[in-house]
Amino acid sequence: MKLSWQQIPSSLVSEILCINSEGVVLDTEHGWYNNETLFSCIQVIKSKNKLCFVRLTDVDKKSIRYCLDSGVDGIIFSTIENSDQCQKIIEYCFYAPRGKRGLGLVRQNMWGSEDLVKDNPIIVPQIETKEGVKNIKEISSFGFDYYLIGPYDLSMSVGDPGNFESDNFCLQINNFNDIIPEEKRAIHIPNDVKNNIKGYERYGMKCLGMDTISIIEYHKEVMEC
Repeated sequence: MKLSWQQIPSSLVSEILCINSEGVVLDTEHGWYNNETLFSCIQVIKSKNKLCFVRLTDVDKKSIRYCLDSGVDGIIFSTIENSDQCQKIIEYCFYAPRGKRGLGLVRQNMWGSEDLVKDNPIIVPQIETKEGVKNIKEISSFGFDYYLIGPYDLSMSVGDPGNFESDNFCLQINNFNDIIPEEKRAIHIPNDVKNNIKGYERYGMKCLGMDTISIIEYHKEVMEC
C-alpha cells in the first residue's frame, strides 16, 4: 500500500495527491484542519475511489467518531505507548461485540441508504517513544493492522533528535522489528524517497512524500535555475 501524505488543509491538494497514489493520509497532528475542511478532503479522496486515512494526535472519542462517520478507511494514532490507549482505540473504533462504537445514519453508510455497517477500519498505532517500543509486544497483542514508527519523535525520545544512525535509535528500531513482522510495519518517508525507500519495499504500508516538502523542494529547484 502506497499512500501520499497531506498537511495542507485543501481539498484541491487532496485531489492532486490522489493522482499517482493508492490513497492519502490527512495529517491533523501537524496540519491545520478544521472539521469542515477535513470532511471536504475526505469526500474528495473517497470520490476518487482512493484509500483515506486520518492521523490523530490523541485517542479522542469525538475525533474518532467524526472521522469514521465521515467514511475514512483507517486512522493513524500518534504516540501510542500502552495497553490503556489500545483498549480505548478498540472501544471507540469498533462496533459491538468487540467495541462500543455508536451506529448512526452517517456519510459512511450514505445516511442509511447503504449497508449500515461497513468493513472494520484499518488501525495503525504510531510508535514514537522509548516507552512505546518497550511495550510493543503488549501493543501488538491487540492485533492492529500496521505499526508505524515515528522516527523524529523516537530519536528525540532517546536524546538524539534527527540522528537515525545513533546506537540508541538503532536499538529501538531493532527491538521494534523483533516483534512486528515486516508485512505489518509501516513507514513514512517525507523526502528523497527514491534513495530512502531502500530496505522498506516489503513493508505493508508506505507513506511517501509530503505536500509541503514537495512544494519547498520544487520551489528551490526553480529558484536555482
